[in-house]
Amino acid sequence: MMGINAERRSSINRILPRLFGISLMLLVFFCPLASQTYRAFQAEKNYLIEQTRWQFGPFRLFPRVMLKNIGYDDNVYYQREEDKITDYTGTLSPELRVSVLFRNWLILNLRENPEYIYYLHEKRERRWNNTFSPEFKLLLFRRFVLGGNYSYQNRRRRATSEFDVRANEKRAVYKGSFFYETPRMTLIGVTVTRERIKYEDVTLPGREIYLSRLLNRDEEKIRGEFYYRIFSQSFFFLIGEKATYDFLHPQSFWRNSYSYGVSTGIRFPEIGRIRGTLTVGYKKLIPRETTKRGFSGLTGNTSLQFRVWRTIFRLELSRDYPFSVWTNNIYFNYNRLGSGLSFYLSRNLRLDYNLSYGQLNYPEPFQVSGELIKRKDEQLYHTGAIVIRLKKNLGMGLQLTWWRWTSNLPGVNRDRIFFGAFVTQEF
Repeated sequence: MMGINAERRSSINRILPRLFGISLMLLVFFCPLASQTYRAFQAEKNYLIEQTRWQFGPFRLFPRVMLKNIGYDDNVYYQREEDKITDYTGTLSPELRVSVLFRNWLILNLRENPEYIYYLHEKRERRWNNTFSPEFKLLLFRRFVLGGNYSYQNRRRRATSEFDVRANEKRAVYKGSFFYETPRMTLIGVTVTRERIKYEDVTLPGREIYLSRLLNRDEEKIRGEFYYRIFSQSFFFLIGEKATYDFLHPQSFWRNSYSYGVSTGIRFPEIGRIRGTLTVGYKKLIPRETTKRGFSGLTGNTSLQFRVWRTIFRLELSRDYPFSVWTNNIYFNYNRLGSGLSFYLSRNLRLDYNLSYGQLNYPEPFQVSGELIKRKDEQLYHTGAIVIRLKKNLGMGLQLTWWRWTSNLPGVNRDRIFFGAFVTQEF
């Protein structure tokens, strides 16, 4: 399982040219899609009118085809050196969004995104993923907007940075909102969300992970939101939220909890020298089981990019408390810092580099050889790429990613290298 024999090399040599050829053919269907970020009713209507490229009667179509992770993975299951399994992989992800405008009072959106993940030899990892999401916005009395959304996702993925193997995940989300909007785009509203999250257990040779017992849950959230436009396309926001988490399996009832949080920041426009969102907040998690440890502390989710001459600088900062797979911890603290840059050597050639560092801290100690240890993990990513412009903002690139996971807990250390191709619509 460590190497690749001659027969496997022969099959690889036959299939890679086909994958590359198919990739080039699909590029002609690749086009921009509207962001999923919340917009005021009038702003979303204007965006749909301006960005529509294909229209049939009342239906405005926004199709695209994504091609990603086409290449060689030297550690498919993120395992230790002696247990590594290598393979060739690729992901094809066509997506279609359909929008309908009824004069100045109703917007209907429908998003369908099937996605096929292919592995040449690891057949258990081949899978169709799917995301389906209808949505409406109804304008009442020129100032009030009633919204509703349903989203269903059935995917095989690594749900958090704690996952080493990919797992089947199903999410069903119901969301309703009611906003008051002023002519100056000041928005005040409330959003209610109910989500059911379910996982299938993972079975590998000599290893079983009972994710359904540990993580299946219902989440209910209510949040108040305030947005104030400070520049033409930039918004200051303030959000307060209360959430309840109810786990479905009796063995995980001790994880039941609720939380309170507040966050604030600035959302910059999608087009401009400065893009992205700057967010900082505070969150408190309270377990219903009084013997378990909760938390209170700062949170954040910042992703910004700045363009200066031929260079784009990127900065990412995040801090959160995801639920843990480990049975003696309700959650783990995850801090992540990322930076990167893109430099345009010419109009049609770009170099990319990204560095990311993540830290996982666990509040409840682990017992190892009779000694209690507070687990602390570190994850380091290096990614380099060269990208060639194909047409307008469409480009194709080759990338190399090196990843390392280290821990003060024995037997966790591992690394991974991925080399492959991708397509981007942001050249």
